[in-house]
Amino acid sequence: MTSPNTGLRRTALVVLAVGATLGASACSAGQISQTADQVAAVDGGQGTSGDMSVNDLRVVLPGSGEGEARVGFTISHNGYGLDEPVSIERVEIDGEEVQFGETAPLERDCSVVATTEESEAPPAEGVCIEHVTATLPSADDLTIAQSAPATVSFSSGDVIETSAGVIAEPTGSGDFTRPAAPTNPEEGH
Repeated sequence: MTSPNTGLRRTALVVLAVGATLGASACSAGQISQTADQVAAVDGGQGTSGDMSVNDLRVVLPGSGEGEARVGFTISHNGYGLDEPVSIERVEIDGEEVQFGETAPLERDCSVVATTEESEAPPAEGVCIEHVTATLPSADDLTIAQSAPATVSFSSGDVIETSAGVIAEPTGSGDFTRPAAPTNPEEGH
């Protein structure tokens, strides 16, 4: 036999739990989240125009900071395949033309990938990807951790205006050493 108070206690606990849940959820109702408008941190620029898209457009400055820089990007044809293949006519970063070899016109679901790494990715079976090496002859006016205006033009007349991320050439393990002594000997830690 159960006491009439046992059922009352159970009901009170359920009501208390529901009330606590509603109260906690109401605390954030209507509030603006800090991360609601933030875009994911990516190295390079992106954009679309018509059936064409560019992703991860970036410039990797050489370790010395002077001379030819490597350029990376992925340019894709996202159309329905009813139009003629589209060629990449020109890629410009900060008003300077990016140099890369001739590429085949892009058909639907095909991409041109310029990698900034020294090694080339192995060809994938059943995937329409063409790998190229792209360089920017003079990147002296570019600054690491800034972006530079970029334009990608296509034979279809589509033009993508975006920004290219400017990054430093990554250092290998053991390539960077700290000074043995503090730069200011009077400064104590």
